[in-house]
Amino acid sequence: MGICRRNVRDRLIIATMCSDWQDVAEKYGLAIEGDYFCQAENMDGEKGIRAKADLADMVKKYDVKVMHAPFNELYPAAIDPRARALAMDRLNQAAEIAVEHGIKKMVVHSGYVPFVYFKEWHHERSVEFWKEFMAGKPDDFEICIENVLDDEPQMMADIAKAIGDERVGLCLDVGHANILSKTGLREWVNTMAPYLKHLHIHNNDGAGDFHDELMNGSIDMEEILDEVIEKCDSKVTITLEILKCENTLDWLTAREYYE
Repeated sequence: MGICRRNVRDRLIIATMCSDWQDVAEKYGLAIEGDYFCQAENMDGEKGIRAKADLADMVKKYDVKVMHAPFNELYPAAIDPRARALAMDRLNQAAEIAVEHGIKKMVVHSGYVPFVYFKEWHHERSVEFWKEFMAGKPDDFEICIENVLDDEPQMMADIAKAIGDERVGLCLDVGHANILSKTGLREWVNTMAPYLKHLHIHNNDGAGDFHDELMNGSIDMEEILDEVIEKCDSKVTITLEILKCENTLDWLTAREYYE
C-alpha cells in the first residue's frame, strides 16, 4: 500500500497523557491534544491559574490542535436538572479556555450511562444539550463527541445528525469501543464516518482500558486506520492516547502512516 494512501503525518497528534509526549512531539514534530482540563478542578483556583499558564506556554511552543474537556460526573443527558446545569457550566468553562488560547477543536464525552438512561432519552436530551451548548460559540469552534460507555455507534451518529450543526462531530475512541461493544470496529468507523472529526487510538485486549501501544492488543490497528483513511474525510485528526508512545511512532513509520 503506497505512501500517498497511508500517510497521516499532517493530522497525527499526541495527547499530553502520554508520559513521553514532549520528547516524542519534539522528535517527530507532532501536534498536541491537551489533557490539562480532563479534571474540572484544574480549571479552578490556584490549580486553574497554574494549568492555564502551562497551557499558554504549551501553545507558544507547540501546535495545540485539540483540547480535551472535563468529563468526571458530567452528564449532558442528566435526568436531574442540576446535574445537567453542572455539565453545561463546566463545559462552557472549558470552551472559554480553549477559545482564549486559540484552540478550535474540543473533545467532549457523550455521558451515556447504560441502565440509567434509555437510549431514546439519551438521544433526545443529548441533542437538546449540545444545541444549547453550541449556541453563540465561534463559527470556527467545533466539538467532537466521544464514545465511552456507548455500546454501539448508531446512537451517536443519530445524535450528530439530529443536531445538524457542522461544528458538531464525533470522536471515535477505538479502545473504548473494543471493550464496551459487540459491534465490530469497522462498523463503528463506517457508521460514524459522515460525522467523524477526530479519532483516539490506543490498544487493549478487550478486558480493560489500558491505553497500550498500537501493536499490543486485540485491535487490528492497520485495518482500522486504513478504514478511516478510505471511508472518512481527510481532515479527521488522529490522537495517540497511549501511556508511552516512542515505539508506536516506529510502528507507524514502518507501515508508512508517518512519512
